[in-house]
Amino acid sequence: MKFYGKAPVRISLCNGGDTDYYVDILKWTNLINATLDSNYYLCEVEEKPQNFIDYFYRNVFLKTEKYKKIENLEEEKELNLITETIKEITPKFKGTIKVWTNVPEKSGLGGSSSLVVSLIKALIKTTNIAHITPEEIAWLAYKIERITLGIKGGYQDQWAAAFSGGINYLEFKKNNVFIEPLWLSESLMKKLEQNIVLFFLESRKGDSGNIHKEMEKKAKMKKEEDIKVMLEKRENVTKTREVLLKGDIRKFAELLRIEHENKLKLVKNLLTSKTDKIYSTAMQNGAIAGKISGAGSGGCAFFVNLNKNKNKFVKKMNEVGCTHIPIKLQRLNSMGRI
Repeated sequence: MKFYGKAPVRISLCNGGDTDYYVDILKWTNLINATLDSNYYLCEVEEKPQNFIDYFYRNVFLKTEKYKKIENLEEEKELNLITETIKEITPKFKGTIKVWTNVPEKSGLGGSSSLVVSLIKALIKTTNIAHITPEEIAWLAYKIERITLGIKGGYQDQWAAAFSGGINYLEFKKNNVFIEPLWLSESLMKKLEQNIVLFFLESRKGDSGNIHKEMEKKAKMKKEEDIKVMLEKRENVTKTREVLLKGDIRKFAELLRIEHENKLKLVKNLLTSKTDKIYSTAMQNGAIAGKISGAGSGGCAFFVNLNKNKNKFVKKMNEVGCTHIPIKLQRLNSMGRI
């Protein structure tokens, strides 16, 4: 029997910091992200009477396909996200695992966490576990990525992938994550989809974990000017939550511009020479704000473009070497989740 698991990626609309080193300094932090109904990871698993795992990977965005035969979980290092998830959920699994995605690699959209969460959802169905909560899935994914594999990063990706549900406000304290779905009107959700334009700029330079290591090193120096910026970022999230609930997209864009400027102050090499040119082009052609997604140094970025001629804006951006990714935001149901 085949079992499936699906998890969305996210864009971070405003980020006050979701890592332990931010929490250690500020005591609590927050952010707002949006999960994408249009972009996700889908895993299919099927147990078979064999002594190995057939692993298939297909990325329709990159137009690539991969296959690997996994005979020993301990010896397989290239696919450590896959093997560690198997070891955590059902270490005796043998059979076929197929992964499908339309998300560019090293995009800054939380793809690795979406992969882990989707695989957890699929593998858990092969066990005797009758029910598992989104929070339990998020903590399992966090354990696999951050603790077992030691990949530096925050909490938001696992919680976005596990909870889904559209636009969420999150608060982080030591070993504690609070998530609140924001109930926005359908008309506002459609306006956000129309005015937020997502692009893939280039594959991120290096691993996001290494970028987070540099950010952690800088944060732990506790320079007065850096802490001031961190506090401004946290306050900016609170303001962004308020303007979104009021449905004020222009004010949201103004706060997004402040978010980008603050991130530039904290993150060395946030922009490469190419992404800097792309960002400038966006600002010169109708965008009123923009934000690099994830840790920076490449990946994706989104811009708020309130002009009616969206196609002209996309064409200009394509001319400087980036690829438009059409998005659809997830919606809440009556239970607060999709």
